[in-house]
Amino acid sequence: MHVSVNIITQNRASSLTRLLKSLSDAYYLGDEISISFNMDSKVDAETIKLVNSFDWPHGPKTLRRRIIQGGLIRAVSESWYPSSDDDFGLLLEDDIEVSPYYYLWIKYVLLTYHYDPQVSLPELSSISLYTPRLVEVVKERPKWNATEFFKRIHPNTPYLHQLPCSWGAVFFPKQWREFYVYMNMRFTEDAKQNPVQIPKSRTNGWQASWKKFLIDMMYLRGYVSIYPNFPNQMSFSTKHMEPGAHISAKDNVVKHDKTDFEVPLLKEDFRGLLPNMKLPAASRLPSLNLFNQALSLRGIKAAGAKLGQDVLRCNNATEIVMVHHDTGLPSHCAKF
Repeated sequence: MHVSVNIITQNRASSLTRLLKSLSDAYYLGDEISISFNMDSKVDAETIKLVNSFDWPHGPKTLRRRIIQGGLIRAVSESWYPSSDDDFGLLLEDDIEVSPYYYLWIKYVLLTYHYDPQVSLPELSSISLYTPRLVEVVKERPKWNATEFFKRIHPNTPYLHQLPCSWGAVFFPKQWREFYVYMNMRFTEDAKQNPVQIPKSRTNGWQASWKKFLIDMMYLRGYVSIYPNFPNQMSFSTKHMEPGAHISAKDNVVKHDKTDFEVPLLKEDFRGLLPNMKLPAASRLPSLNLFNQALSLRGIKAAGAKLGQDVLRCNNATEIVMVHHDTGLPSHCAKF
């Protein structure tokens, strides 16, 4: 496996400094980790000086700067593209901060659920570093506590969730190629013209969001992300909610309370908090649908099939779209 760190930044040098310190303080087990800085065209001089001077001893450092301002949807989605099926991309906006143990979590999850030949979890498409405190896709955005929700299973069990994370997550190469093709086929300037309307989801009205398209694809095809779940929502990343493209934007009517998003970072070895001090078997991972409701992986796929709004027309009861994973192009319908 190869994990790369891909940072999206423009003009928040103080935020970026904090992120880079947290990355530098993390444990890497001697692995080679490449890092890239992806800057929009309006990047300021302070940020350019910072990324030029930053020393990264763990692998290659790459700088990219756009000629024409692309905005967040392009800045994020174009910040990484896999070079092989063993290339995994960690995407970080500059107001994120990571735990010293973030890479150990990524590697442990990949070895347990992706590289173990006895484990089959093809629905897994990303690894979240972050534990949410809200149900993000519901209009009222009610508070949510994973530790409380899963206490009958184990209060600190990791879980599978149909919602992708944008505040520190590693994306898998096959599904990321698929996402590129999907977004290219479905991107519309007017969100109301997008054919995918997930029932009762506030994402239907999102316009300038790469995450909206990834949510749609994951919903239609039954993909999930794995999330950490520790006391007080301690996580491997946290979001500082600093002004940017969405937070405090003039046209954003949603108000954000920082306490709903800033979670404490894990500062200790997390293994002792896991069930039986290890990651559970894949078959024992609980799963949630987009709305934080318990639902089996088969039930998640059935909901996507029932919607019947994917790029290929399939049987709404028994089939979902399959793709050529080397190109990401839709191929055929298959029973699930």
